[in-house]
This record gives sequence, structure tokens and C-alpha cells, in this order.
Amino acid sequence: MSSDKRPRGRVKRPRRAAAHQDRPRTLEALRKIGPRPNTIQIAAPRHVYRPAYLRTEDNADNDLVANPLASPTGPGGASGFSNRAGSQIATPHVTNVYFGQFWDNKTVLEGFSKAIVENGYLDPLRQLSYGTGSGSYLGPADGPVIAAGTAVDDNDARGLIAKMLDAGQLHAELNALFMMILPDGVTSVFGTSGSCAAFCGYHDAFSYNGVDVAYAVLPSPSGCANCGNGELGDFTAVYAHELAEACTDKVPGQGWVADDGQENGDLEAWILSGWGPPNDPMRYVVQGYYTNERGLTIGAWRDASGA
Repeated sequence: MSSDKRPRGRVKRPRRAAAHQDRPRTLEALRKIGPRPNTIQIAAPRHVYRPAYLRTEDNADNDLVANPLASPTGPGGASGFSNRAGSQIATPHVTNVYFGQFWDNKTVLEGFSKAIVENGYLDPLRQLSYGTGSGSYLGPADGPVIAAGTAVDDNDARGLIAKMLDAGQLHAELNALFMMILPDGVTSVFGTSGSCAAFCGYHDAFSYNGVDVAYAVLPSPSGCANCGNGELGDFTAVYAHELAEACTDKVPGQGWVADDGQENGDLEAWILSGWGPPNDPMRYVVQGYYTNERGLTIGAWRDASGA
């Protein structure tokens, strides 16, 4: 397993790409990845949604973050986007579960994780009655180390979480969401497709002692141009994507989805923007999520004490 890279105090910013308003060209292929018909549960690689773009070393904030691309799905633009069977995480209690050494600056990621769960990013979902909203970040947990070169399929992922629940390292409850963070060199496999080539992350849920337990799988993007090539800012955007989807569509297909199976993160995929407090608004890179009322939606930063 490779060691951590040089720590970064700030995430690097992606360069601007040309606007592209088309829906994903491989929608049918994406649907088939999930075990439930007509449901997308993954964060597809960015080239499916946007033309590839180059990066350069640049200490200044650049156009893509300062002026995000136009939303591909405007207010009311997702046909049939509705709550199918009431499957949401009412008040998310989020834990990052690390299965080996993190590939970048873990301190930055931990700060981001706490902020995005607690500091307002999810607030509009409560305000607009989507059955969820901001919650609590419970901190990190260490799972068993997965060796580089290993392929982890969805059954493996569920088994890893179940063993930690059995051992009392994690706690199963209706509001729990476990963000599974894989180390460098470990491939996530969903159905017949593998991470990097077909997706950058996914979420799902399984029953544990009668409780639906939500989890997301977040592979390392290091060496994967399709998912950001090791850029922490792209990883935080995928994290935000899966967080918003898991909270609104806990058991995929039984919460908020459109008629074509897309979840709220899919509808605004790879629309990146800066997010942070008023004195540091570009602190983190996030992706927004879809709401019927606003289209592209990102809750404004607020102090966590105002939750």
C-alpha cells in the first residue's frame, strides 16, 4: 500500500471545462450496474457527464470553482422526481471508516466531513421537506487494512461493515451512514463493473438485525483520471454526491428518484463549486444536488451551533 502524499493545507482547484448540457450518454449501462432495476446508485466518472479537462499547478482560485458550470437540470427539470417509498436518513449520523492509510491529507478530509454533515450543506433538504437534513459527524473509525491489489465487491463491503457491527466497533441505527474509504490500489467492484473505469463511488443499504444500514464506498482516485487523478477536491465532491444521495434515497430506489432512475446527485453530477465559511468560501470543493424547487442546490455555510 502506498504511503500518504505530501499533506496539503488546501485542495487544488479544477480548471474550467466547456459547458455540456446533455444527459449521460451511457444511462442504460449505468442502470445495469445496480442490483435493483432502474436505479442508479453510483457516481459515474466525470467524462460521462463533462468533457475531459486539463489541470495545471495554480495557487489561485480558478474559473470552475469561482464560476461553476451551468446546472444540467434546472428547477422542475427532472421528470417524476419524487419520494417513492419514504426511505430517507432523517438525521444523518455519519462515520468515516478507513480500511488502510488514507492517500492524502486525512486531517483535511476529517474537517471537510464534519463540516459538510453539520454546517449547512444539507439544510435545504430539511427546509424543502425532503425528509432529511444536516446531522452529526461521529468521527473516524479504523476497519481492517485492505491490501493493495485487492478487489472489493459489494458483498465484501457489506461483510466488512457487518463484522465491525458484530464487534461493536460501529453501531447500527436508522440514522447511521458509514462512508467506507478505500486505500490506494484497492478496486471497488459493483456488479460486473469496477471503480475508476465505470464509477467513482456508490451507496447502498443492507438489513442488519432488522435495521436498514446505509453505507457508501469511496475508492481512491489516485492514478484515475476519470475520477480526478488523486485530487482531494474531486474526492470531496464525490463524497458530497454520495452523502446527498444516501440521505435522500437511503435504500436506493425507495426514496427520492426521477422516472429515469437518477438520484439527486446524478442530476447535478460534476458541477463543482467552492464551499466554506464567509471568510474562506473556497475552503472545500463540493458538488451540489438536485431539488425540484431550485434545481442545483447547495446549502449555505452556517455555524454548526445553529443546527
